[in-house]
Amino acid sequence: MIKINENTPTSELLSLKEGTLIENEKGISGVIKKVKVSVTDEYWLFEFLLADGKEIEIKKVKNVC
Repeated sequence: MIKINENTPTSELLSLKEGTLIENEKGISGVIKKVKVSVTDEYWLFEFLLADGKEIEIKKVKNVC
């Protein structure tokens, strides 16, 4: 099981695929059924739809120089 949260590196979140078992810090866990990644100028939004219908959402603010 892979534990994820806002501190998980973006590259690691991007590598998560369907069939991977994940868990967040709120205790929500399950097998990834679908991954949706949205990108704006300000942040990355990762939405992991789990096989049991639950969803884990991770929002990562981009570092702007």
